Amino acid sequence: YFLPHPALFVRGKSSDCRQRYLRNWLVSRVGWITRLSVSDVTPVTPRTWWAFLNMIPEQISSIFSGDKLHEVANLFGPELIGVQHDIPSHIQFPDISIFLGDLGRMTQWMKSKVLWDLYEHNFWFKFVALAHVLMLDMTLDRESDMLTRFSMQVFPGDSELTMCAEPFPSENQGLVSSDPKLKLKYVEKLQVLLSPWLGFPSNLMEPLPPSVSSACVWAVEKKLALFYVQLFFDNFGCLPILP
Repeated sequence: YFLPHPALFVRGKSSDCRQRYLRNWLVSRVGWITRLSVSDVTPVTPRTWWAFLNMIPEQISSIFSGDKLHEVANLFGPELIGVQHDIPSHIQFPDISIFLGDLGRMTQWMKSKVLWDLYEHNFWFKFVALAHVLMLDMTLDRESDMLTRFSMQVFPGDSELTMCAEPFPSENQGLVSSDPKLKLKYVEKLQVLLSPWLGFPSNLMEPLPPSVSSACVWAVEKKLALFYVQLFFDNFGCLPILP
Protein backbone atom coordinates (compact mmCIF):
# COMPACT_ATOMS: atom_id res chain seq x y z
CA TYR A 1 0.00 0.00 0.00
CA PHE A 2 1.27 3.47 -0.87
CA LEU A 3 -0.82 4.80 2.01
CA PRO A 4 -2.23 3.07 5.08
CA HIS A 5 -5.53 1.27 4.58
CA PRO A 6 -8.40 3.28 6.09
CA ALA A 7 -9.61 0.18 7.94
CA LEU A 8 -6.53 0.38 10.16
CA PHE A 9 -7.95 3.50 11.81
CA VAL A 10 -11.32 1.88 12.40
CA ARG A 11 -10.37 -1.64 13.51
CA GLY A 12 -7.46 -0.91 15.82
CA LYS A 13 -7.14 -3.15 18.87
CA SER A 14 -8.16 -0.38 21.25
CA SER A 15 -9.12 3.27 21.38
CA ASP A 16 -5.56 4.14 22.44
CA CYS A 17 -4.14 2.28 19.44
CA ARG A 18 -6.50 3.99 17.02
CA GLN A 19 -5.60 7.39 18.45
CA ARG A 20 -1.90 6.59 18.15
CA TYR A 21 -2.33 5.54 14.50
CA LEU A 22 -4.30 8.71 13.84
CA ARG A 23 -1.80 10.98 15.54
CA ASN A 24 1.19 9.46 13.71
CA TRP A 25 -0.60 9.63 10.37
CA LEU A 26 -1.66 13.25 10.82
CA VAL A 27 1.90 14.25 11.69
CA SER A 28 3.41 12.32 8.76
CA ARG A 29 0.71 12.81 6.12
CA VAL A 30 1.98 15.86 4.23
CA GLY A 31 5.59 14.69 4.21
CA TRP A 32 4.70 11.21 3.00
CA ILE A 33 2.31 12.34 0.25
CA THR A 34 4.87 14.88 -0.92
CA ARG A 35 7.51 12.15 -1.04
CA LEU A 36 5.18 9.93 -3.05
CA SER A 37 4.56 12.75 -5.50
CA VAL A 38 8.19 13.59 -6.24
CA SER A 39 10.11 10.33 -5.91
CA ASP A 40 9.94 6.66 -6.86
CA VAL A 41 8.68 5.08 -3.64
CA THR A 42 8.15 1.37 -3.08
CA PRO A 43 4.71 0.32 -1.77
CA VAL A 44 4.69 -0.50 1.94
CA THR A 45 3.31 -3.73 3.39
CA PRO A 46 0.33 -3.49 5.77
CA ARG A 47 2.51 -4.88 8.57
CA THR A 48 5.10 -2.11 8.09
CA TRP A 49 2.39 0.54 8.01
CA TRP A 50 1.11 -0.85 11.30
CA ALA A 51 4.61 -0.74 12.81
CA PHE A 52 5.18 2.83 11.66
CA LEU A 53 1.82 4.14 12.84
CA ASN A 54 2.15 2.28 16.13
CA MET A 55 5.36 4.05 17.11
CA ILE A 56 5.38 5.88 20.44
CA PRO A 57 7.98 8.69 20.47
CA GLU A 58 9.25 7.93 23.96
CA GLN A 59 9.61 4.22 23.21
CA ILE A 60 11.03 4.14 19.68
CA SER A 61 14.42 2.88 20.84
CA SER A 62 12.87 0.07 22.88
CA ILE A 63 10.22 -0.94 20.33
CA PHE A 64 12.60 -1.16 17.39
CA SER A 65 16.03 -2.68 17.19
CA GLY A 66 18.62 -0.67 15.30
CA ASP A 67 18.15 -2.81 12.19
CA LYS A 68 14.37 -2.50 12.31
CA LEU A 69 14.48 1.26 12.77
CA HIS A 70 16.92 1.51 9.87
CA GLU A 71 14.57 -0.58 7.72
CA VAL A 72 11.60 1.65 8.53
CA ALA A 73 13.68 4.79 7.94
CA ASN A 74 14.68 3.46 4.51
CA LEU A 75 11.03 3.03 3.58
CA PHE A 76 9.57 6.20 5.01
CA GLY A 77 12.62 8.44 5.02
CA PRO A 78 14.61 9.60 8.06
CA GLU A 79 12.71 12.89 8.16
CA LEU A 80 9.42 11.07 8.80
CA ILE A 81 10.97 8.92 11.53
CA GLY A 82 12.52 12.01 13.07
CA VAL A 83 9.23 13.88 13.12
CA GLN A 84 7.96 11.33 15.62
CA HIS A 85 10.26 12.90 18.22
CA ASP A 86 9.22 16.52 17.73
CA ILE A 87 5.44 16.72 17.60
CA PRO A 88 3.69 20.09 17.14
CA SER A 89 0.66 20.90 19.28
CA HIS A 90 -1.55 21.43 16.22
CA ILE A 91 -1.58 20.07 12.70
CA GLN A 92 -3.20 21.55 9.60
CA PHE A 93 -5.49 19.09 7.84
CA PRO A 94 -6.00 20.32 5.05
CA ASP A 95 -7.88 23.55 5.88
CA ILE A 96 -8.70 22.64 9.49
CA SER A 97 -6.45 23.00 12.53
CA ILE A 98 -6.43 19.85 14.70
CA PHE A 99 -5.19 19.82 18.30
CA LEU A 100 -3.06 16.69 18.66
CA GLY A 101 -3.10 16.73 22.43
CA ASP A 102 -6.69 15.54 22.69
CA LEU A 103 -7.58 13.39 19.70
CA GLY A 104 -9.98 11.46 21.91
CA ARG A 105 -12.39 14.38 21.62
CA MET A 106 -12.10 14.58 17.86
CA THR A 107 -15.57 14.55 16.31
CA GLN A 108 -16.81 11.72 14.12
CA TRP A 109 -17.26 14.25 11.33
CA MET A 110 -13.57 15.14 11.47
CA LYS A 111 -12.56 11.48 11.62
CA SER A 112 -14.70 10.81 8.56
CA LYS A 113 -12.73 13.49 6.71
CA VAL A 114 -9.46 11.75 7.57
CA LEU A 115 -10.85 8.47 6.20
CA TRP A 116 -12.24 10.16 3.10
CA ASP A 117 -8.85 11.74 2.47
CA LEU A 118 -7.15 8.33 2.77
CA TYR A 119 -9.59 6.69 0.37
CA GLU A 120 -9.10 9.48 -2.15
CA HIS A 121 -5.30 9.46 -2.03
CA ASN A 122 -5.16 5.66 -2.09
CA PHE A 123 -7.26 5.80 -5.25
CA TRP A 124 -4.93 8.36 -6.84
CA PHE A 125 -1.71 6.47 -6.21
CA LYS A 126 -3.10 3.02 -7.01
CA PHE A 127 -4.38 4.37 -10.31
CA VAL A 128 -0.92 5.68 -11.18
CA ALA A 129 0.69 2.42 -10.01
CA LEU A 130 -1.51 0.50 -12.45
CA ALA A 131 -0.71 2.96 -15.23
CA HIS A 132 2.98 2.41 -14.49
CA VAL A 133 2.55 -1.35 -14.98
CA LEU A 134 0.59 -0.92 -18.20
CA MET A 135 2.88 1.77 -19.62
CA LEU A 136 6.36 0.33 -19.20
CA ASP A 137 8.08 3.37 -20.69
CA MET A 138 6.61 5.72 -18.06
CA THR A 139 9.30 7.89 -16.48
CA LEU A 140 9.10 9.49 -13.04
CA ASP A 141 8.26 12.84 -14.65
CA ARG A 142 5.44 11.28 -16.68
CA GLU A 143 4.21 9.46 -13.58
CA SER A 144 4.09 12.71 -11.63
CA ASP A 145 2.35 14.40 -14.55
CA MET A 146 -0.24 11.62 -14.75
CA LEU A 147 -0.90 11.88 -11.02
CA THR A 148 -1.48 15.61 -11.38
CA ARG A 149 -3.71 15.23 -14.43
CA PHE A 150 -5.67 12.42 -12.82
CA SER A 151 -6.31 14.32 -9.60
CA MET A 152 -7.26 17.49 -11.48
CA GLN A 153 -9.54 15.79 -13.99
CA VAL A 154 -11.37 13.17 -11.95
CA PHE A 155 -11.49 15.08 -8.65
CA PRO A 156 -12.82 18.64 -8.88
CA GLY A 157 -10.86 21.34 -7.14
CA ASP A 158 -8.49 24.25 -7.50
CA SER A 159 -5.63 23.29 -9.80
CA GLU A 160 -3.45 25.88 -8.08
CA LEU A 161 -3.60 23.99 -4.79
CA THR A 162 -1.61 20.89 -3.95
CA MET A 163 -3.31 17.63 -3.08
CA CYS A 164 -2.29 18.19 0.55
CA ALA A 165 -3.86 21.65 0.80
CA GLU A 166 -7.09 21.20 -1.14
CA PRO A 167 -10.03 22.04 1.17
CA PHE A 168 -12.73 19.45 1.71
CA PRO A 169 -15.77 19.70 -0.56
CA SER A 170 -18.97 20.89 1.05
CA GLU A 171 -21.18 18.83 -1.27
CA ASN A 172 -21.03 15.81 -3.57
CA GLN A 173 -18.91 16.70 -6.58
CA GLY A 174 -17.31 15.12 -9.60
CA LEU A 175 -18.18 11.47 -10.16
CA VAL A 176 -20.57 11.47 -7.20
CA SER A 177 -22.37 14.66 -8.21
CA SER A 178 -26.16 14.48 -8.15
CA ASP A 179 -26.27 16.88 -11.09
CA PRO A 180 -26.40 14.70 -14.26
CA LYS A 181 -24.56 17.28 -16.39
CA LEU A 182 -21.71 17.64 -13.91
CA LYS A 183 -21.51 13.89 -13.43
CA LEU A 184 -21.32 13.40 -17.20
CA LYS A 185 -18.36 15.78 -17.36
CA TYR A 186 -16.29 13.71 -14.92
CA VAL A 187 -17.36 10.34 -16.28
CA GLU A 188 -16.09 11.50 -19.67
CA LYS A 189 -12.77 12.55 -18.13
CA LEU A 190 -12.36 9.14 -16.51
CA GLN A 191 -13.27 7.55 -19.84
CA VAL A 192 -10.50 9.49 -21.59
CA LEU A 193 -7.92 8.52 -18.95
CA LEU A 194 -8.74 4.80 -19.18
CA SER A 195 -9.22 4.57 -22.94
CA PRO A 196 -5.51 4.09 -23.90
CA TRP A 197 -5.20 1.01 -21.68
CA LEU A 198 -5.09 -2.46 -23.19
CA GLY A 199 -8.45 -4.19 -23.16
CA PHE A 200 -10.51 -1.02 -22.88
CA PRO A 201 -14.07 -1.90 -24.01
CA SER A 202 -14.61 -0.94 -27.63
CA ASN A 203 -18.21 0.08 -26.90
CA LEU A 204 -16.90 2.82 -24.58
CA MET A 205 -14.56 4.41 -27.10
CA GLU A 206 -17.08 6.91 -28.42
CA PRO A 207 -17.75 10.07 -26.38
CA LEU A 208 -21.17 10.42 -24.82
CA PRO A 209 -23.57 12.89 -26.46
CA PRO A 210 -24.53 15.98 -24.41
CA SER A 211 -28.17 14.88 -24.36
CA VAL A 212 -27.42 11.44 -22.91
CA SER A 213 -29.76 10.24 -20.16
CA SER A 214 -28.63 10.01 -16.55
CA ALA A 215 -29.28 6.25 -16.65
CA CYS A 216 -26.82 5.91 -19.52
CA VAL A 217 -24.20 7.95 -17.64
CA TRP A 218 -24.57 5.64 -14.63
CA ALA A 219 -24.25 2.59 -16.89
CA VAL A 220 -21.04 3.91 -18.48
CA GLU A 221 -19.58 4.78 -15.09
CA LYS A 222 -20.31 1.25 -13.87
CA LYS A 223 -18.58 -0.28 -16.91
CA LEU A 224 -15.55 1.98 -16.42
CA ALA A 225 -15.36 1.03 -12.74
CA LEU A 226 -15.61 -2.69 -13.50
CA PHE A 227 -12.90 -2.40 -16.16
CA TYR A 228 -10.57 -0.58 -13.77
CA VAL A 229 -11.19 -2.93 -10.82
CA GLN A 230 -10.72 -6.07 -12.94
CA LEU A 231 -7.56 -4.72 -14.54
CA PHE A 232 -6.13 -3.78 -11.16
CA PHE A 233 -6.91 -7.22 -9.74
CA ASP A 234 -5.38 -8.95 -12.77
CA ASN A 235 -2.11 -7.08 -12.26
CA PHE A 236 -1.82 -6.87 -8.47
CA GLY A 237 -3.92 -9.77 -7.18
CA CYS A 238 -6.02 -7.59 -4.89
CA LEU A 239 -8.85 -5.12 -5.18
CA PRO A 240 -8.10 -1.40 -5.42
CA ILE A 241 -9.31 1.06 -2.82
CA LEU A 242 -12.07 3.23 -4.22
CA PRO A 243 -13.31 6.51 -2.69
